[in-house]
Amino acid sequence: MTPVAPLDPWMTAWPALPAAILALIGLWGLRRHVRPGWGEAAVLAVALVVRVAWLPLELHEFDGHEAEYRDILTGVRPLSQGGTMLYPAMQWLYRGLGVIWPEPRLLLAFSVVAGLVAIGAVMGVAGRLADRRAALAAGLALALWGNHAFWSVSAYNVILPHAMSWVALWGLAVLFRGGPPGYAGLLAGGAAALAVATRVESALLAPIGLALLALYRPRGVLRWAPGLAAGAVLGAFAAYYVLYSGPPPGAEQRALAWSINQGLVVYFAPFDQPWTWPGLALGLGLGLWRWPKLVAPMLALAVGSHLAFATFEDYGFRHLLNAEAALAVGLGALTVSRVGWPFLGISLVALTLHTADVADRFYASEERFAEALDPDLPVLSVDAVGDCALICEDFRVVPEDRQRSHFNLLDPAEAERMRAESGCIRWLVGVQDHRWSSRAVRDRALRLERLYSVTPRAVVKGGERGYVGLVLDIGARRRIHPLLPTETE
Repeated sequence: MTPVAPLDPWMTAWPALPAAILALIGLWGLRRHVRPGWGEAAVLAVALVVRVAWLPLELHEFDGHEAEYRDILTGVRPLSQGGTMLYPAMQWLYRGLGVIWPEPRLLLAFSVVAGLVAIGAVMGVAGRLADRRAALAAGLALALWGNHAFWSVSAYNVILPHAMSWVALWGLAVLFRGGPPGYAGLLAGGAAALAVATRVESALLAPIGLALLALYRPRGVLRWAPGLAAGAVLGAFAAYYVLYSGPPPGAEQRALAWSINQGLVVYFAPFDQPWTWPGLALGLGLGLWRWPKLVAPMLALAVGSHLAFATFEDYGFRHLLNAEAALAVGLGALTVSRVGWPFLGISLVALTLHTADVADRFYASEERFAEALDPDLPVLSVDAVGDCALICEDFRVVPEDRQRSHFNLLDPAEAERMRAESGCIRWLVGVQDHRWSSRAVRDRALRLERLYSVTPRAVVKGGERGYVGLVLDIGARRRIHPLLPTETE
């Protein structure tokens, strides 16, 4: 790949500023349409409690890229050209917040607010294009969804672009219901451009927006189209500058990633469990019957997100927030019929159980991880793990220059070369594989658990700084199917 000349930091971030101005002008013009009632306020209160009380925020750690964003806020790290790892617009936003108050907790508070805005926007879309009961049910589902709650307390660039995406869709919903077309177009275009400026993949919502425009056919095209066009141009510039320094990670592994991830539905948890499928299917079915112009694009968004992100080798929970919001709209349609209410209750129970698991694993310590391991397994020292090829990314066990990761097992040919070295492969599962953190290592662990047959062999304790791990033998590679039992290749 030919190297490119570095750009000054402002040169890669500038599209976000006019996009923000467009969005703010549009929001001001639509301010009278922002009228949450007591029901909406109650849903947002539930969401707030889940995020700041149920999740043990005192355990939160700024880790990985999140730590780099924290350092930008505090002024320790200078602004840079950025890229897909450190988005230029996010850098400038966080540096600006740091000028106001260079306290890392401000990042968490900002993310919580962004998460609440996202839920409010989802309710706004459903309330205008469906009905209020469906909107409240959709908002409650998203409020209780553990994955959404987790990323609402992370400074990584996940929850903000998600919120901007749904603010853009809300602007369209206001337009469809007779709101001021000029202001609605400015808000939708500006918010969409901000979503792309803070996460390039947000551009995947463009076909959904176009589909909604084609289905609802709002009047006053000469008034709303300029705002959308301006947003499209700014979004294109933002995407160009983010990708200026090179393609996103994993760009050369799309086919391999697709072959692995296409059947992987675990990141839709809790709706990866078969007992949750009847309620979800009924909700989507009722929605397609009652509000087809809304629910059909939502279903396309959910399915399309999975199909698109399945081509990414590091596909995980964080990529599906927009898809989950779309499914929440489908769950809201369960309120259409009395038959749907019990299934809505079952779905909310499933979401609550999922969130309980997220809270239990939220930045879990090594001690908590040790408590979760099978006490009947034999205990080994670090030196007694054996001579098998070892998957482990902990410097306390393997020096950094000799480490092998989950990614080394994705390519079957590479995995077989590893197995040929000593006749076996072992995976030393550590606390990062167990816990929910912004590094999203657990997402990779869940993929590996389904890609190979694994057998627990022992618990490893000792070594430097009280290391704890679980030894798994890596067996035959398996083909992942979403609806069928996993097959061995």
